Amino acid sequence: MNPHPYERDFKGVWIPKEIWLSRELSLMEKVLFVEIHSLDNERGCFASNRHFAEFFDVSERQIRTYLAQLKAKGYITLTVTNHHERVIRTAGKFARVSEERRQQFVADYRQLVDNLSLRRTGGRKKTS
Repeated sequence: MNPHPYERDFKGVWIPKEIWLSRELSLMEKVLFVEIHSLDNERGCFASNRHFAEFFDVSERQIRTYLAQLKAKGYITLTVTNHHERVIRTAGKFARVSEERRQQFVADYRQLVDNLSLRRTGGRKKTS
């Protein structure tokens, strides 16, 4: 059995200095964050609490607590897709989103806002 069933961008263990030196994160939160970061690819990290619990030799309950703390502190996001698939992504400066994709998101968002404001004004932009 493969001990690491999830695809990862993994070339060794490297902890960003902001994570390593953070006084707001416990040691367990730091290593859990690094594990999530290594599994966070284009589609996100799909590892289960059971995977993390077995990997770190702690309980699933502890993993839930650490994940909740990382989320509350803004280091990760957790979303559920298809009513049952949890996706974990690293957040902020550690997010695995290219600058090009981020800029496309911003452009799409602005277009959506513009479209919504056009609908509210009856298809015409307000003039002063």
